[in-house]
Amino acid sequence: MRKVLVTGGAGFIGSHLVDKLVSQKFQVAVIDDLSGGQIKNCNKAARFFKADIRNFKRIDAIMAEFKPEIVYHLAANAAENKAQFSPVDITSRNFDGAIKVLTAAIRHGMKRFIFTSSIAVYGQLQTPFKEQDTPDPEDLYGVSKLAFEHSLKILSKVHNFEYVITRPHNIYGPRQNMRDPYRNVVTIFMNALLQKKPYYIYGNGKQRRCFSYIDDVCQALYLCATKKVAGMTFNIGSDKDYTVNELSDKILKIAGSKLKPNFLPARPQEVKIAISDHALCKKYLDYKESVSLEEGLIRTWEWVKKQGYKKPEYTKIEIDSPLLPKNWRKG
Repeated sequence: MRKVLVTGGAGFIGSHLVDKLVSQKFQVAVIDDLSGGQIKNCNKAARFFKADIRNFKRIDAIMAEFKPEIVYHLAANAAENKAQFSPVDITSRNFDGAIKVLTAAIRHGMKRFIFTSSIAVYGQLQTPFKEQDTPDPEDLYGVSKLAFEHSLKILSKVHNFEYVITRPHNIYGPRQNMRDPYRNVVTIFMNALLQKKPYYIYGNGKQRRCFSYIDDVCQALYLCATKKVAGMTFNIGSDKDYTVNELSDKILKIAGSKLKPNFLPARPQEVKIAISDHALCKKYLDYKESVSLEEGLIRTWEWVKKQGYKKPEYTKIEIDSPLLPKNWRKG
């Protein structure tokens, strides 16, 4: 039985991936500090280690004990737009923590490292973004992800292990962290509607995104462990783009709400159009969009209603600024 370790395995994407790996008879271990994930998300068949990935001594001990053949690294602070106001936390989790996980994995015989990066690495490049484009990130989140991509490639050459880089985008579905006020636009909108309160849209709402349902993305991530795709980079997600306003209209219709969103000034360094090409993912990882946006939103709304309203949890802002969105000051 092949051993797989998943960092962030109690979080949104990670927990779904763990379920898939367990169903395919992998022996799975999870590392998560539960800062964004929940223990109830974690598959009971997986071995759970509570740990902060920035604690190298702890991570190294876990790798020494479990000795995974494959490591999926998903643990991160993915609050992309918050990065400009909390750069220490973003870079410490997304680069320093990632380096510590990779180093420990190499030390204990890992064979393949699968990294969940982001299309944030592309910045404002012409769309659709392609894997062969030269990345040019606009924000610190994208910078930290790209820095680790480069580091992963260098260490792979030196230490002779396989890697796969994935760049998913705008994933939504059940188990998103409804308490997070900085990201996960679908559940942020839905959580507000549970209280019959309007939510916020930044800028004019004409930002364009492709929204990808969790099941479709996890299938592609799973295949990164089993397919002959070592050394490759993949954009993963839907081809169909929508404005944030269009997303808002669909959610309001599903919820049966007549509320109107409130509009706030645009967030600094926010990419207005984020659409990527998925030809490689379709060819090598058999990616198919099996769940339409409408169906996915219905499934997510049903899940959200069962959870009930969750009070947002605001975390520390490291740099105060007049540009900080006013609805983030509640923390």
